[in-house]
Amino acid sequence: MRAARGRRQLSCLSRVATAWWGPVALGAFALWQFSQTAPGGHDDVVWAAVFVPAAVLVLVVRRRLSPTEVMALEVLATALFADFQNSTAGGLRDLHLYLNAGAQFMDHGAVYTTVAIHSYPKAGLEYLPFLYAPPTLPIFGLLSELPRGLADGLWVAGSVAAVVVSMRAFGLAWRWALLALIWTPIEQGLFTGNVAIPSLLVLAAAMRLGGMLVLGPLLKPQNGIVSLWLIRERAWRRLGGGLLALLLLVLATLPLVGIDLWRDWLNGLSAYQESQQYLNGLYGVGLGRYLPMWAFLTVAALTLVAALWVRGREGLARLGLASVVASPSLWSHGFVFGIPSFLRLRAEWLWLVAGMMSIGQWPGPQVALGIGVAAWFVKGMARPENDEKAAAGLGHRPLHPLGSATEPWPRAGR
Repeated sequence: MRAARGRRQLSCLSRVATAWWGPVALGAFALWQFSQTAPGGHDDVVWAAVFVPAAVLVLVVRRRLSPTEVMALEVLATALFADFQNSTAGGLRDLHLYLNAGAQFMDHGAVYTTVAIHSYPKAGLEYLPFLYAPPTLPIFGLLSELPRGLADGLWVAGSVAAVVVSMRAFGLAWRWALLALIWTPIEQGLFTGNVAIPSLLVLAAAMRLGGMLVLGPLLKPQNGIVSLWLIRERAWRRLGGGLLALLLLVLATLPLVGIDLWRDWLNGLSAYQESQQYLNGLYGVGLGRYLPMWAFLTVAALTLVAALWVRGREGLARLGLASVVASPSLWSHGFVFGIPSFLRLRAEWLWLVAGMMSIGQWPGPQVALGIGVAAWFVKGMARPENDEKAAAGLGHRPLHPLGSATEPWPRAGR
């Protein structure tokens, strides 16, 4: 009997250890990362001072605290702290870069930088090279004609609406869709005014308006990877509609932008790639910064093949993440296209990934990408059908933004 009791106690301890590895791993990672951000600044102590009282308060009020709830609080503390750290200067710098290019276009000036740069612009990051395709210039040109405050307000309001609508399309309840606004990759996209945030709508609407995927490469060339989903699904009618819309847009703007700007755009992309050799910061946290080009291309190609292996909603989610892996330059806001794939993770893995990307420093984002791709192959990392009941033996339900749904776009037909 004593041996049986010992086995039960050991089994109980094993279940507890299995359930609580996530909060311990994420907490240790956050403390280690914040201890590196500002030597002598004690950012790790400040993070703990935000997280611990919040956890104690929830425990006192609710009289219970599950492992995934602890991880959610860790992510909340991490996101709020990182948002404050990264949002003290340079607000809407990306939007102002677009507006500066639009103003140059309206004045018939040079829009694209066709030679490599060896240093950052002294006037500010909003004078970095403009990289988007010529059909976007008339739009940014019109915005540049508006009073700057009005243009900023319209862009931010539209971006916030795009986030909420996208999160709802992915299957999040209203409270989660609104909380997503403070998650660091999204908050940083809103703060800088990056076009990745409103363009998330293209991915969110893909199940109903799949032809829109074809327009994605006008903003980010790697978005062309996501449009391969139409070919994988053999959605020839939607693919044809998207290509026709793209052709009409190009033809409609061609009298405004001409042929030379298209040539300058291609030369500008090549020059930017050369500039990255002199300024590693232009890579952001993209894998190209840490890997030789042959290794980066190999990883991107293998990820793409694995993403194309499946169809349906899972295939679309995988291609969104594959486009992130293949990004030649990647900043925090670039991870938003991986959201559907991350939502397919079990709760403990999802919160671990969300916390790592909230910090945004090596090796957090890279490990998060690895976890997202590994879940395609490792059984137990992706969310099972009965995930809501998976932790019943431990007396709690896993906290997951999708609720009872097991994959994104739950309201879309198969």
